[in-house]
Amino acid sequence: MEVRKALTAAMLIAAAALLLPLAPDPRWVIVMSSAAIAYGVLSPLIAARKLYFLAGASPHAALLAAVLAISLSRTTAVSEYLWALLLGTLLIYVVGYMINRGVDPDAATAAFVAFTASSSVMALYFVLTNFPMETDIWAYIVGDPLLVSWSDAYYAAGIAMAVLLAALLTRREQVCIGVDRDYARLTGINVDLYDLLMFTLIAVTTIGLIRIVGFVLEHVLILLPAAFATSVAGSSREAIYLSVGASLVASLLGLGLAMATNTAPAGATGLILFTAYMVGLLSRRLRG
Repeated sequence: MEVRKALTAAMLIAAAALLLPLAPDPRWVIVMSSAAIAYGVLSPLIAARKLYFLAGASPHAALLAAVLAISLSRTTAVSEYLWALLLGTLLIYVVGYMINRGVDPDAATAAFVAFTASSSVMALYFVLTNFPMETDIWAYIVGDPLLVSWSDAYYAAGIAMAVLLAALLTRREQVCIGVDRDYARLTGINVDLYDLLMFTLIAVTTIGLIRIVGFVLEHVLILLPAAFATSVAGSSREAIYLSVGASLVASLLGLGLAMATNTAPAGATGLILFTAYMVGLLSRRLRG
């Protein structure tokens, strides 16, 4: 375990050293690192809770909420970020409530994705035809951390720290619920409360950071760090360390690679994470 931690730290230092001459704006480093921390710490909890279906559907809610927030923020005094978080969290709560009420998770997710995808198309058309000069919809689709302001950087860092703190403080309970939900209830864990917290963390992470990583790559970044970590980790704690470490390394290297090759940072990050996952999977199979 200590060897893996040391290796992860060494990789992170090497990635940062590579990045420094390539990313002159510290805002880029802040937002990419913030996204890596948020997704990296949340991904193992999603795997432990077996919430892949909800995590896969959450970017659809994030896109719809972000697009609706554009028009709502133009007609009210409420900020675009706040509207997006309110609407997106409500959408995630709805599908979570359906599942908790006994609806089959696959059926609930299918209905949810159908609704949000259709609504997103309508919302995108409305925004593009009514706010063509004010809004960069493309950033919500593919992600563009190079367009962020300092307020965006502080916002992303705040989300990352909040998600990190909540995830670390509730890791044991979330893992216990994922292993045996009924046993967790018998031990006195308030399962419904932890469900609500988990839904909130997923909503805040996907909705709050969609402009940085984009709708397309959120599917990868919310699931792949845990897939890599669990392929080589020996415990839930180690899985979180490796997941966050891999996400940070991939994000920093992805940003550096994007600067060097004039490509999308989010896309480069996703490919590096995928490569790490394949290497981890191969090493696990070779170990037998």
